[in-house]
Parts: sequence; structure tokens; C-alpha cells
Amino acid sequence: MHHRVVRTTSGQSTRLLLLLTLTLAACTSLVASNESRHEPAFTNAYPADGDSGLRAPARYFLRRAWVQLTRDMEATPLPATVALDIGQMGAQPFSVAWIGHATLLVRAGDVWIMTDPMLSDYATPIPPFGPKRLTPLPIDPDALPHIDYVLISHDHYDHLDLPTLRRLARQAGGPPRFLAGRGLSRWFQREVGVVSEDFDWWQSTRAGTLGLTFVPAQHSSGRGITDKNRALWGGWVIEHEERRLYFAGDTAFSAPMFRDIRARAGPIDVAALPIGAYRPRDWMRFEHLDPAEAVQAHVELGARRSLAMHWATFQLGDEEPITPSQDLAAVLQITGIGRFEVVSVGGTLPVADSGLELQLTDAGSPRSVDGL
Repeated sequence: MHHRVVRTTSGQSTRLLLLLTLTLAACTSLVASNESRHEPAFTNAYPADGDSGLRAPARYFLRRAWVQLTRDMEATPLPATVALDIGQMGAQPFSVAWIGHATLLVRAGDVWIMTDPMLSDYATPIPPFGPKRLTPLPIDPDALPHIDYVLISHDHYDHLDLPTLRRLARQAGGPPRFLAGRGLSRWFQREVGVVSEDFDWWQSTRAGTLGLTFVPAQHSSGRGITDKNRALWGGWVIEHEERRLYFAGDTAFSAPMFRDIRARAGPIDVAALPIGAYRPRDWMRFEHLDPAEAVQAHVELGARRSLAMHWATFQLGDEEPITPSQDLAAVLQITGIGRFEVVSVGGTLPVADSGLELQLTDAGSPRSVDGL
């Protein structure tokens, strides 16, 4: 297990004040964007009862900043990190590896795909002010294979990371094809220097045995004050030789949505589902799955197997980094539902072959789950 030690001393008081000031300014901007007078360009396809559209209050961001500054990393349980085995992935016809957060590396035949590539140390427009990476990368970015496709779920900073995208655009052998929801092509051209291919929900593209379909998610978008919901958010279904990997991106729970994905995209062999950033539930429930909802999504999708993602890499919710895996273990134990895997950072999972041994993480002892 890898740790970084962060200690607060009297000599850090200036930095603390600056961090809190900038955090307050950032969260004020986000709260303002929640109350923007601009009509949103996009809305969720499966509206949730009671969703006012308002999200995090200022005190939430201040609390998160304080926890990050004062955290004792030596006393913080985290998932294990294992070296990513590119050779092992290349030997499989269709496989997926968890790089951390919502970043997946996918091998589909001869094609390499990354979802929401985030290789930076901070998920913020103003590093080092913002959520800091807690778990190390399982591979040196320079050791990655040539990436053929990049699939973007939405434009929040922990999913659309500009330094990583610029790095991939400069990779040897030419840039990948960048696929994203409608409304991001101008941003890509201006900030990354390439043009993304924009998709509406249920729109697909095919190349040989590879199929890529943009599917709905229950979430939102926006990187500043004036652009809330001006770019479309969603998930992706990756199909290769009649096997399917579903990448949910960020999403809240909607049984009709997951059933529609199952019906319209076809049987799901592996579903990569987010399990973190779910507390406090009074407003997180409109943006993110909690572990119990992730298990229910697994059931609604009829997934042969699911993979836990979007947890522990950055602490974005009030739960501790390891708590999502513990709560997930408790739900699975109570319900008796299986085949929802928690892998190490760098762990791999086959999509087309269920016989590959998994690299599982030590998730700790199960604990109680809210509502169960």
C-alpha cells in the first residue's frame, strides 16, 4: 500500500488561509453556476423527483479542503496499487484495467481505449488547490500503449483533465480519436488543439468489430459559472465481437435508464460502475450512485459482472476513501448478489473471458450501509 504523508504545522497557516480563500471562491462560483439564469442546454432524460438542481453549499467545499489539509496519510486505509501488466492485457481478446477514479484502460482486439483519462495529481483547474490524488498511478504514463480512442463521459474536472488530454494528443504515432458528448468540440479545439467527435445519447460509431455507443447518465456538466449543463454527459458501451463493456461515467440511480441501456445496447458482460462520492446523500443522490444503488444498477443492467470504479483515488464525498468498498462488501453480503468485483488500482478484468485471475484489493472489514 502506498501512502503520502501530509502534516499541518504552524508554518502552513498562510497556505491554509490561501487554500480556504481560493476554495471559498471556487465553491461560490459553483454555487452561482447552480443558480445561473441561463437556460440549460441539456437536461436528464429520466428526471428525479425532488431534484431542485441545487448542489453543494459553500460549507461542503470548506470541509473538504480542511480534511485534505489535516489528513494523516499513514492512518488512512487505501486500496492496494499493483503494477499494470500491459502484456497480460494484450494477451486477452477483450479486457479492462482500472487506472484509478473513472480512468479505465481497455484492450479490444488490436485497439486501445481510455475512458475519462485522469493522470494528474490534482482534480482542479488551479492545482495544488483542489482534490489531491490519494493512490498512485499503476503505470508510468510514458509506458502506456498508443491510445486509439479516448471516451469522455462529461466535462467535470475529475473526468476531463486538460494536462492528460494534451499529453495524449502529443503521443507518438499521432493523437487518439476523442469522443465526447455534444457541446465539447469547441473546447477540445481551443484547449487541446484537436477536434473531438461529439455524440448525442444512443448515437454510435463502428470500426470493424469495434462499436462505441454514447448512452444516457443521470448527472450534469459545467466547468465554470456560465456553462452549467451546456455540454452533454453520458456513459459509453464498448462492443467487440458481440461482447460489451459498459462504462457508466458519473451517474445517479435510475432503474428505467439502466433497463433501457440493457434493452437497447444488448447484454452487458462487464459494467464499470461508480461507487464513491455519495455523501451527503441529500444532494449527492442526484449525481452519484451509492454502493447499494450500484448493486441495484448491476441487477437492472443484467450485467454478467461489474467492476467498482470512481472511489478512493480522490476524496470527493464526505465518506472516507476506503468506505465505498466496505459499504459495497456489506451490501453484497446482505443481498447475496455476487460478481461485483473490487480490483486493485492497476488490476485487470476480462470482458470476453471469465477465467482470468483477478487482482483484488483488501477492502477492509464490512461495515453498516445506510438504509439497510
